[in-house]
Amino acid sequence: MSAKKIFLYDVKLFRNKLLKRTWVVISLFVVFVAYNSLQVPKEGRLQFFTIFLPLLALFFWFLRKNYLKQIEILSSGKIEIEGGSLKQFDSNGNCASIRIKDLEQITTDKFRGYDRIVLETKEKIHPIVNIESQDELVSILEKESGIKRLVDLTEDRLWNLKTPLYFVPSLLVLVVTYIPFIKSKFPILSPEFLGLFFNVNLIIYLLYLPEKQNHTISQFSLKRRMIFISLVVFFFQVYIQLDKSGWLKN
Repeated sequence: MSAKKIFLYDVKLFRNKLLKRTWVVISLFVVFVAYNSLQVPKEGRLQFFTIFLPLLALFFWFLRKNYLKQIEILSSGKIEIEGGSLKQFDSNGNCASIRIKDLEQITTDKFRGYDRIVLETKEKIHPIVNIESQDELVSILEKESGIKRLVDLTEDRLWNLKTPLYFVPSLLVLVVTYIPFIKSKFPILSPEFLGLFFNVNLIIYLLYLPEKQNHTISQFSLKRRMIFISLVVFFFQVYIQLDKSGWLKN
């Protein structure tokens, strides 16, 4: 193939998904701050908000900056096919190049809700995520390399139809917490205990949640970030309960 062919990333789809994720994160953080403020004695709430409101403002600023940066990066990137080579350009003009004849496998799948192409050679694995006209790009690669695509239908979404089953224990605790007969026999049942139990349930779910390799920077995966946030919330919940019981003072 001699003529140059350019493929751009689907910025509109990425922007919509990123906005939804950002607002979910903001909402969860606001709910977390509001809920835990109610667990603090009235005389200590001013100090609580003095600490967390600046953190909340910093959190909003960081999310906005990260949002704009990611949109800029994706808008500046592109894929070029010319002279038997595939070149992937990033926002800084850096280029990763693959000879199409060197391809040993072409796989298409879903990665975090986006269409993805995974190109494999003897030396490396090269993922291309959320590209416009993906079918056209794969067709060109198939024709140039003589390799047929493999389709991976494995799901890696955080939420699917089976997800509620993993949270049945939390649902049962929710039900018994508000049944007076059972609650009177088990004083430990309370909204605070429910929140702690749900968070432990969430951590266990995340630990066993399957996750596809992104083939880039695995140490910063979404799963690991969510586990880290859940652990921070867990230790804060434990601290609040120990403080309320007077254990820390003793």
